[in-house]
Amino acid sequence: MNVFWFVPTHGDSRYLGTTQGTRAADYDYFRQIAVAADTLGYEGFLLPTGRSCEDAWVVASSLIPATKRLKFPVAIRPGLTSPALSARMASTFDQLSGGRLLINVVTDGDPVELAGDGVFNDHDTRYEVTDEFLHIWRSLLESSHEGGMIDLDGKYLSSKGGKVLYPPVQKAHPPLWSAVRRRLRTRDCGRSYRYLSDLRRPPPKLKRSSPISVAAQPIKAARSSSAFACM
Repeated sequence: MNVFWFVPTHGDSRYLGTTQGTRAADYDYFRQIAVAADTLGYEGFLLPTGRSCEDAWVVASSLIPATKRLKFPVAIRPGLTSPALSARMASTFDQLSGGRLLINVVTDGDPVELAGDGVFNDHDTRYEVTDEFLHIWRSLLESSHEGGMIDLDGKYLSSKGGKVLYPPVQKAHPPLWSAVRRRLRTRDCGRSYRYLSDLRRPPPKLKRSSPISVAAQPIKAARSSSAFACM
């Protein structure tokens, strides 16, 4: 089991449910957490995604030079960006970080927030889009190691002459992770999927050999009963 820390890019506080000890989200604080997690031997740290947080890709990129071995599980959001753009971003990040990128696949989300971002697909359709997104994304990065090009047609997404010129350090691509319980019905993603679990929730049912990691975030409250009630 690998243990990851958490970066509160939406702001932080000493106690849950109160503004007491509130600390703004700024780069100096993010850097302190990154250096501490890197020094203490954590596998990496999870960067949240969504409109309530600072952008995960920008924050993670800014922390590459501040760390040596820490891995970065950064989210991709199928439906918000194209698979080709996401593949190029992932490849560049993996190169600059020396192969320390992990991909956190985020399909679900708050319907109101998704609508604000221009995503109006229902639950099942979002998973179908994710299936096609990852098929193109993986194909682009796998072919980049041989200088290849892809042509793929899907119901929702397609790529004609798609190519990533600069391959990632990790072959065939940075590992895919997900916090969802539902396996995607993708043609080739399931064989390399890993699961990122939250300590506050029971882990998904997995085969004995399936790798799993946990993301930790301390919870503080005035009384222990209040803290556990929030888990």
